[in-house]
Amino acid sequence: MTGIRRWYIYLVSLVSLQALTWAVISLLQNLLVYGRRSGTGLATESLSWQIAIIVVTLPVFLVHWLWAQRLARSDAEEQASSVRSLYVYGVLSSFLVPILASGYQLLQLLFRSLLKVETVSSYYSQLTPASTALNQLLIIIVLAALWFYHYRLAESELLSASFARSVRRLYTFGFAAAGLIMTAIGTATLLSWILAQFGGETAVGSTTRLLAAELARLCVGIPLWLLFWRQAQQRFARGDQDEQHSTVRKIYLYAFIFVTALTAVTATTGIFAGILRYFLGLPAQGDLRETIAIIVVTAVLWYYHARILHQDVAASAEQPRQATIRRLYWYLIASIGLAAFLVGFGGDISVLIRSFSTAFVTEQRDQLAWFTAALVAGLPVWLLPWRQAQLAASAPGEAGSHEREAIVRKIYLYFYIFVATMTALASAVYIVYRLVSVILGVNTAVNLGSELAHAVAYLILAVAVWLYHGAILRRDTRLTEAPAMPDSLQVVVLDQQDGTLGRPLLEALHQALPFATLQTVPFPGDPQNGHAPETALAEAELIISPWPMNQTQEAYATAVAHSPARKLLIPVRQEGWEWVGVEPWNLDNIINETVQASRQIAVGGAVIQSAHSIASIVSIIGGVMALLIIMFMLISAFFNYLFF
Repeated sequence: MTGIRRWYIYLVSLVSLQALTWAVISLLQNLLVYGRRSGTGLATESLSWQIAIIVVTLPVFLVHWLWAQRLARSDAEEQASSVRSLYVYGVLSSFLVPILASGYQLLQLLFRSLLKVETVSSYYSQLTPASTALNQLLIIIVLAALWFYHYRLAESELLSASFARSVRRLYTFGFAAAGLIMTAIGTATLLSWILAQFGGETAVGSTTRLLAAELARLCVGIPLWLLFWRQAQQRFARGDQDEQHSTVRKIYLYAFIFVTALTAVTATTGIFAGILRYFLGLPAQGDLRETIAIIVVTAVLWYYHARILHQDVAASAEQPRQATIRRLYWYLIASIGLAAFLVGFGGDISVLIRSFSTAFVTEQRDQLAWFTAALVAGLPVWLLPWRQAQLAASAPGEAGSHEREAIVRKIYLYFYIFVATMTALASAVYIVYRLVSVILGVNTAVNLGSELAHAVAYLILAVAVWLYHGAILRRDTRLTEAPAMPDSLQVVVLDQQDGTLGRPLLEALHQALPFATLQTVPFPGDPQNGHAPETALAEAELIISPWPMNQTQEAYATAVAHSPARKLLIPVRQEGWEWVGVEPWNLDNIINETVQASRQIAVGGAVIQSAHSIASIVSIIGGVMALLIIMFMLISAFFNYLFF
């Protein structure tokens, strides 16, 4: 019930605060801007609505917010609750976004005035420049005051809670990303505008109006990025474990590296295509200056974030979730690069085959230029991350084993094996179909040789892709062969009083570890106990024991603690004992995990839970498939551009 109460209090506070805030802003704008402009008095109906909203929402907000504050002061758990953290950072975000938008409008108005740009018809076309500026200033002043109040609240109360720090991290990197995107767009546009001044023709957007807009964008984006990115860097430099092991930070870095790399490759492909079009005697397309500006900006951003990522790796050990994000980045880039290379290679084959049967016309020269550009641009994009992935998968020990067994790597390899198999199957069916048609004397095509050549070329290409990725899979399997088992292993199992754990566990261990000497230690007073259990525990190499021990087993606790053997503790449910982070008791799962851990101990390795949760598997597969869908959309658009 406490959780439901929290959600009620903070949802009502959120809704009433937003309504109250914007009603106050609208009222001030009516009083100070629109009323003065009209000269005939205020719009009565609008004024009535604003006053009504303020009168109703102000007491509602105060009652619920003071209620929330009283609960937070009296209860530390309430103060550190996840709902309160979401409320505070949600309010901070909802206020900061319109502050930035109004700041952008205000700066754009300033630069237009300085550059003497004529005002075009817009939402504020009926206002004077001074009234427009005041209109935006009122929004900034009111929202900034409320933002500062909630910011002080977040810094003074919420940072002791782990969930609050995670939400703050999302807030920080989210606005850092927004600032960097604004900076990148503004810089690329301005650089393109500067380059356009040296050309013969005026480039699109090379007007002072565009210049004013992009200068305003930079004046908002650069401070926004620097402010939030500097905060993130300072927390990381202080050695904060949460920051150094943050998954959000790695997502931020890898996402920008991926986007900038993909954008740079796409732009480079356009340049290569333009160069090839020139040598093939085709007219130029597009504006090279815009492409150069995009490449310069994205290359700088890629280098900077790659350098930060390298420093992060050197400063702190990689965590499992961070490794998953890094693998996702590697294989996604490799997927896009290999897809571009294969599309370009297959397209060039198609163009060359068709050139033997028809004239090398303008359309074919254009396609050859674009396909060759995709091939040239895609090859390094595939090779660089693929080489890193292969080096990591070839590493000795557990690090290499984890890389080879990573689900992202398996998806990548089997995906291309699947695509190659389907392509080879379709090509083979088409070849047989054409040959049978010729033998039967029906459905003979005019360009039979060209069509068969296409099918054979795609078949060979698909077989090559299938053989290569199949060889990689076989190599991974060979490197991850099970290590040699020892000749013997002394295993002692402390049984429960009812024997429900000991008997099935011994049967499973006997099948998994046939070389081991298995022994159970019964309870004191058991008539089958023919020897001292302390001796068996002292001589054991592996002890498997339920925990906590009940009263009849407490006599063994000292002997287990003093034994040099490795211990495996199995959590069991007992009255008065609770386990954190342990799923409800399931005998089959307990036995399977115990056997798996025993095999790892037998070969001298660390006990590692290799199984992925359903949620993690679904999220990884969903993320990979979503990004692959985006890749196929890009490829489809590429084909549509060439052929339709």
